[in-house]
Amino acid sequence: MLKKYIITGAPGTGKSTLIDALEHQGIPCLKEMSRKVIINEQNTGNDGMPWENINRFTYLVFEETKAALLNENESVFCDRSLVDNLAYLRHYNKTIPDYLKQFDYTKYYHKTVFIALPWESIYKTDLQRPEGFNVQLALSKQLVETYFKKNFDLVYLPFSTVKERVRFILNELKNKNNSSS
Repeated sequence: MLKKYIITGAPGTGKSTLIDALEHQGIPCLKEMSRKVIINEQNTGNDGMPWENINRFTYLVFEETKAALLNENESVFCDRSLVDNLAYLRHYNKTIPDYLKQFDYTKYYHKTVFIALPWESIYKTDLQRPEGFNVQLALSKQLVETYFKKNFDLVYLPFSTVKERVRFILNELKNKNNSSS
């Protein structure tokens, strides 16, 4: 099983667009589970959304992500990770459940994490992302703190075009591979 490189950041920072561009380059990627869970919860009349029932949302995302990690072995990158769930729970002042405390993050994820910071000029709300930009700023801060506490190395993505972000990531990985050889 390949460990996944995480691309994280608050909602609306260009992560999914970046994942799509990496896939377009022929690089297998694991899609974000949060939006899938939110859409399913909205379509079924349930409340498993971060702004309604964060505990249900977290459990559903955990189950979907865990299954994808096990079934999509060839993926190189993933849009978010289960560490994001820890950050969301901390953001909403909720207790971290045992299944997240006991999860072996190092088994599934590389130590290097690419983070997209809030970028107001590209941020848009929609039915699955109703929070305002100020919420994104607070979530971003919590994501950074949580990844640091879990001993990941954060690499900040530039505020640039998708093509330039792809090039940046691939160069970072190439440089890491060259320095470790």
